[in-house]
Amino acid sequence: MHHHAADCHHHHGPTVDPKTKQTQLAIALLLVGGFAVIELIVGITSHSLALIAESGHMASDSFALVLALLAAWLVQQPQKGLAGSQQLEPGAALINGLGLGAIALWIGWEAIGHLQSPPDEIASLPMLLTAGVGVLINGANVAVLHRGSAHDLNLKAAFLHVLADTVSSVGVILAAIAIATFHWLWADGAISLCVAALILASAIPLVVESLKTLFQSEN
Repeated sequence: MHHHAADCHHHHGPTVDPKTKQTQLAIALLLVGGFAVIELIVGITSHSLALIAESGHMASDSFALVLALLAAWLVQQPQKGLAGSQQLEPGAALINGLGLGAIALWIGWEAIGHLQSPPDEIASLPMLLTAGVGVLINGANVAVLHRGSAHDLNLKAAFLHVLADTVSSVGVILAAIAIATFHWLWADGAISLCVAALILASAIPLVVESLKTLFQSEN
């Protein structure tokens, strides 16, 4: 594909090929957006909060990817007079981080409610199959977005979103197995709570790093 010579540069100059980056983000967006809808439908029909939580997380990822893609595209536009264009990408990353935090708090709140009064029945098979597909889709996205994410805050934001998604898909699989095998209906809420903690843990450093970058570009 593209050569890696650009990766050696420091923060100045393009460390990631802009066209490649936009393609990476667009592929991830299509995969995540489409799958979020499927997860939501299966989550509602199988009464699985963990799947609904995972769907909400993926929906926030779609929004994050739209923002990242828009910022990446705007930065590429030729108008030199566009004020604050270097703040667009860290700005998008900051909104992503805050969005992740909000999703985490909502899932955590719902999970505590579920743990206090678990649903009477959860259909574990559709939950298991959907989460399995989720792991594959998220794994593909992790592979797509990983390249260049160490050098690019916006790619890193998108990468963290899908990485957290992959782990939460694995969590949903574990919950589905626990429900199917031991009829532990509380596992759904417990895994949802873990997913919330995980999302929050990836959101905080992202917000901090984005703010730092924004303040540096102000000076």
